[in-house]
Amino acid sequence: MSNHSNTIFFSKGDLVFKVGDEADCAYIIESGTVGLYVDDQTGSLITTLNSGELLGEMGVIDSSMRLVSAYAESDLELMQINKTQITQRLQNSDPIIRTLMNVLLKRIRNMTQPNYREVRDANKTIGSNEHNLNLTEGIHKIRFEKELFQALENGDVVNVYQPMVNLDQGYIAGFEALSRWKHPEKGMISPFEFITLAEESDLIVTMGLNIFDNACRQLSEFQRARKTYDFKLPDLFMSINVSMAQLSDAYFFERIKQIAEKYKVKARNIKIEITESMLAEYGLVRRWIKDCHNYGFKISLDDFGTGYSGFQHLLELDFDSLKIDQAFIRAIESNPKSLIMLEVITEMAKRLGMSIVAEGIENLEGAETLASMGVDFGQGYYFFKPMNSEEIISILSR
Repeated sequence: MSNHSNTIFFSKGDLVFKVGDEADCAYIIESGTVGLYVDDQTGSLITTLNSGELLGEMGVIDSSMRLVSAYAESDLELMQINKTQITQRLQNSDPIIRTLMNVLLKRIRNMTQPNYREVRDANKTIGSNEHNLNLTEGIHKIRFEKELFQALENGDVVNVYQPMVNLDQGYIAGFEALSRWKHPEKGMISPFEFITLAEESDLIVTMGLNIFDNACRQLSEFQRARKTYDFKLPDLFMSINVSMAQLSDAYFFERIKQIAEKYKVKARNIKIEITESMLAEYGLVRRWIKDCHNYGFKISLDDFGTGYSGFQHLLELDFDSLKIDQAFIRAIESNPKSLIMLEVITEMAKRLGMSIVAEGIENLEGAETLASMGVDFGQGYYFFKPMNSEEIISILSR
């Protein structure tokens, strides 16, 4: 047996696990065949599993010991799935699904160990078309998660930066840090797809720290490039998105403080963006905002007007800026109500001492309209698309 990251190789005849072992992980069979036996290979063969099938998942789900022994019937490649990857998804699933899963597991576990015909029949029942469809989708996600983990280790998930422009004076005031993953086979993968996957696992914390580290390092470089051109302009700022999983991590805040200090970035030039949907976890968000303000980080409320909108949040939580969702910006020309709402939001934010960012600006008319309202910063393809750091430095140095 040999082990490379979470891929494990067995030679024909090797024991994968035996009856009574602790079920601390499951496997996806990448290639080869596994035989399940009553005890050892001298006992009765219960069934065989082939490439693409799951192995050892039942013990992981209900934390019981292995009921059978598994041997490599041929040279074998397995992808290991740790317990957390399965239990987290089960805990986050619909309560009815969890209940049905527990009932099913009890029925199978209550079968006496020698009665393997019933176990095989149960496996056939579980192997319905709907189950196979869900299993295929689940395996795809786990494989995708493995690829994302390797991409993070290899540095294949990188930052790009979209400039934010001061609408009154027209200069680049700051940036939003965005992630991109160029997959070796699938090409560029949508951030929505892989960030959503990362948020379903603990990868989002690692990814978030990588994004923060790169963003702070680049902000320091961007500022030096700007000063070679103009010393009079204000410091650049960097907006960085965080997720609920990052806020919930006990060490995340301390780590981002350390990163800011490592690159000698002024805390006030970091804007941490949280979305309205995160405000459902009100107590946690409130404590996090307080910690950020005590250190000096600024807090921006992203996608304002599309999530759990409620003016009570603006009464109770101290945001430094509001980011108006692009749905409102794009509707300016076609829907008069959008213009009225933008005017009200801008006036309210100004009186509460918050700056305003409008995203999704696609034309000069929209930029001029927003500037006339008093919106502070604009972001969108009319000004700049997301760019890599070399392109940004080239622009700042001109």
